[in-house]
Amino acid sequence: MDKSTKTKLINDIENRLDDFFGEKSGTSSSSQGRLSIEKLKSAVLSIDWEITDACLTDLIDETEALLPHFNNDPVTHALLRMLRALGRYIRKRKAQAHQDAIKRVMSVFASFEMLIEDNRLEEHQKKRIVAKEIQAFKKLKEQVDAQRSSASAPAGVQNKHQALPENQFQQAMMEMEKRLGSEVKALKSQLASLQRELDALRKV
Repeated sequence: MDKSTKTKLINDIENRLDDFFGEKSGTSSSSQGRLSIEKLKSAVLSIDWEITDACLTDLIDETEALLPHFNNDPVTHALLRMLRALGRYIRKRKAQAHQDAIKRVMSVFASFEMLIEDNRLEEHQKKRIVAKEIQAFKKLKEQVDAQRSSASAPAGVQNKHQALPENQFQQAMMEMEKRLGSEVKALKSQLASLQRELDALRKV
């Protein structure tokens, strides 16, 4: 992949991050805030301890405050935008948010902190770290989209997806067929007995 293609890919990813899960939000008023990794770290740790609107708002505000400082660093900038998108999504969906969303917040922040604090990292190493986060980010988005599709499907379709696993279903069908076979056999035996009694009565 040539340099221009990589640049286009990074820009395309960044442009799509604000549309994460289809949740859009206006720019925070703190976007011109002072650079402070510790404030962002505190917000992330607060979410790990307890998920509240206040700590999610802090997360979003702190990412907004840091974004302008990394305008010329698309790799690190992408991580911040992922954090902001995740924060917005969790704040809006709350208890209905995907169970892995918080894990992604922790992982993305850990990668962001590594890129900021480890001066030994080469550019290709940074890109590899971010590429891994983007891949996990996209996978989570696909899971959320599938979750939404299932929730919005008609009741009959949902029941179909909630049916027994195939092996259990086949076993249940075999047991039912066996039970019906036994019942049919018993009915045939009763009918034969009644027929014999009827024949006997006719001879009297």
